[in-house]
Amino acid sequence: MEPTAPSEAEPGRPDPRPEWRSLSHLRDRVDAAVREIERLRSENAALAKRLIEIQESGAGTGNTPSFSFGEGEDPAALKARVQGFLDLVDGLLQAGEGAGGDGSADPPPTA
Repeated sequence: MEPTAPSEAEPGRPDPRPEWRSLSHLRDRVDAAVREIERLRSENAALAKRLIEIQESGAGTGNTPSFSFGEGEDPAALKARVQGFLDLVDGLLQAGEGAGGDGSADPPPTA
């Protein structure tokens, strides 16, 4: 007698359909992940291209991040303003050293 294929209703044998559903679900998730990876690669390429364009457009002008203070102002007048500010800060620091000894505020009084 030849063995026969087990029927789906055969007792003691698990139903194969949940395995197929799991495989189908896994395949769907892998497909979604592949589509997301492709989208991110495309976005990455577009951002890399844009970054190169920005770097090239700023490279010829020496465009680097800088602090612009007194743009267009006479350099001597700007230097005098900065020096006045430094002198003011030095004066405040020296006054603080004379009052507190180390430039820090006096400690609060204890009761």
